[in-house]
Amino acid sequence: MRKKIVAMVISMMMLGLAGCGSTNSSGAASSAASPAKAAANASSETAKAAASEETAAASSIEDKPEVEVSKGDYGFPNGSTITWIVPGKAGGGSDLTIRYLSEAMTRDLGLTNTVTNYDSNTVGHQQIANAKPDGSTITLATAALNIQWITGNADVNPKKDLTLIAAMDDNGFSALCAPANAPYDTFEEMIAYAKENPGKLNAGMPSSGNNTLQFGKIQKNRNVQFNPVEASSESDRLTSLSGGFIDLGFVGIGNAKEYEKAGKLKVLATMAGDGLKIENYDSSLGDNYKTMQEQGYDDLYWNVKHYIYGPAGMDETQVKKMNAAVKILYDDQQCREDLISIGHVPEWHNLENSEKIRNAEYAEEVQIADYLGTKVND
Repeated sequence: MRKKIVAMVISMMMLGLAGCGSTNSSGAASSAASPAKAAANASSETAKAAASEETAAASSIEDKPEVEVSKGDYGFPNGSTITWIVPGKAGGGSDLTIRYLSEAMTRDLGLTNTVTNYDSNTVGHQQIANAKPDGSTITLATAALNIQWITGNADVNPKKDLTLIAAMDDNGFSALCAPANAPYDTFEEMIAYAKENPGKLNAGMPSSGNNTLQFGKIQKNRNVQFNPVEASSESDRLTSLSGGFIDLGFVGIGNAKEYEKAGKLKVLATMAGDGLKIENYDSSLGDNYKTMQEQGYDDLYWNVKHYIYGPAGMDETQVKKMNAAVKILYDDQQCREDLISIGHVPEWHNLENSEKIRNAEYAEEVQIADYLGTKVND
């Protein structure tokens, strides 16, 4: 998606290594001023068509703000403190991303804003759904928001209970890893082994989450079957991979490199957004770090954007202004470098295109959840 822009942006990713701080949360929430059973039958033809149509609509788009904004007219309520709700603990990826955007909001828009963390993302999402729709309370959400609703693990419907403000940066690369002594050394060999041994490879993943659907797509598109094993956090997956308790697991590239160097695991491939190439991230990485697409599996990619949301019922003109104002944060060089430093690919999309991108991602998540037999809502 938007491959030329993405390739150009991601080539900067190793240049902006910046330090970052975080605040500890206690209880349900904490505030801080903005500082630094397997598989079911194939999905229905309707779901397939929806995903295909939405992807096509979002694959080649041009972005420019739909309205002009100026100082004092950014769409955010003047004289109010803007609250960023973090659907997760301090120090996590969403937390850091929001804090970088919060800092840029202070620098570039001159808006007073705070960051509030909720240890549970379902609680965080519910808080934003319950907020007053005046633009003073916003959040940044990932695929977890969609997946929890689609699989019936949360009550917040992202399309009805929230207002989409902007589709933002891509989540970057996830490394598919195996124990160091696994009987396969490449992604291709692993797929062949899985076909010969259906349901025997233990794949560590959350009961319902982004990694769950990534494995679902691999199973669906390559006609293999894994045995899902609960491993919600990355630290759980790293420990289980190192100990040989699971046979496959997705982890971040940073941890993959460290654990591979220590001989604790092997990297089989990476999975990323459509068209992304590992060489643009770090050309020193070996061929085993190439994306599944780069390894010849054109249909194995996973688009995960970050989305800014507000409560349902917000004024459309106000939302367009807020979207345009967010582009100013995206254009902030320090903010971009900070986002790159945590492995993100900085992006901004206007409201019309944001909806196309969100709908395309959502349609594929519905399709894969349907295939896995976990779809409750669509």
